Amino acid sequence: MNVIFHTSVAAAITVSLIDADTIEKSFLTRQNILTGILAFVIGIIFHGILDYIPHCYPVNSKLDVIASLLFFGLGCLSLKKNYRLIFFLAFVGSIFPDVIDLSFKILNKQLSLHLPMYHNFFPWHWTQYSGSIYNGVCDVSTLNHIMIIFLIGVLLYRKRSDLHKILNKD
Repeated sequence: MNVIFHTSVAAAITVSLIDADTIEKSFLTRQNILTGILAFVIGIIFHGILDYIPHCYPVNSKLDVIASLLFFGLGCLSLKKNYRLIFFLAFVGSIFPDVIDLSFKILNKQLSLHLPMYHNFFPWHWTQYSGSIYNGVCDVSTLNHIMIIFLIGVLLYRKRSDLHKILNKD
């Protein structure tokens, strides 16, 4: 699955875990750290779910990474300071499996390096459990991507009160 979808899910995880009326207002509190760790773990789990469902890659990989990093950066800047750790850890958890399993492959390909290659650690990157579609028939993938965007939109709409409170209005 393209990184931009993992990043979008990280934003949804962040908003779904935050109750803006009860979360503490300072940055490094026990509650924020524990919520951030939970966001990290949920990010990894949702990464697996997204990679397991049938999918093509509708976004060019270089554009995908650039857009994801921009989205992440803008997300961090848009959030009030006390919510940034949670979003950061949700984002890191959402991309962590790709960093572990695919970073050497990507660096070798993009930079013509010869870094050692290892077997993938996460099962959803194993051929038999990956939902990657390589035959070019992407109708199911398109439907899955639309459903992901729709569900994120519904979640953000349902949590719009909290979303409004956690956004930086300065």
